[in-house]
Amino acid sequence: MVKPSSSSGQQSDRDHEPKYKGVRKRKWGKWVSEIRLPNSRERIWLGSYDTPEKAARAFDAALYCLRGSGAKLNFPDTPPDIAGGRSLSSQEIREVAARFANDEPTSSAAMGDESSAHVENYTSSSSDGWGWRYYRLVVFGFAGF
Repeated sequence: MVKPSSSSGQQSDRDHEPKYKGVRKRKWGKWVSEIRLPNSRERIWLGSYDTPEKAARAFDAALYCLRGSGAKLNFPDTPPDIAGGRSLSSQEIREVAARFANDEPTSSAAMGDESSAHVENYTSSSSDGWGWRYYRLVVFGFAGF
C-alpha cells in the first residue's frame, strides 16, 4: 500500500493561489513583495500585505518607477500614474508602492473626492519636479528638497 505524502495536499493548495510577479506568501499567510533594481543585485523591499493583489499592485508601482510605461505589469489594465517615477530614490519608490498598493484600483478622483483630484493635478501637470515635491509634501508630509 502506498502512503500518500502530505506535500501533495500542500501542492494542490498552492495551485489555487494567485501567482503574481514579485509576490510570495509567507508561512503565516502574509503576502510580501520586493523588486530587484535593474543591473544590480540590490533589492527594494516593498512590504507585507493582506492580499496577493495588494502586493502585486505594490510591485507594479515599483516596476513602473524603475522601467517606465513599457513595463510588463501584473495588472496592465490599471497602470500606475506616477509623475517623476524614474528619478525616485529607493525609499521614495517604497513609499509610492505602498500607497499605490493600498489605494483602490479605481481612482478616488473619479468618485468625486476633490482633495485627491487636487493632488493628482499637481503630480501629473508639472514637468519641473515641483509637482512631485508638492505631492510628497501633501501625502507623505515631506518634500525632499
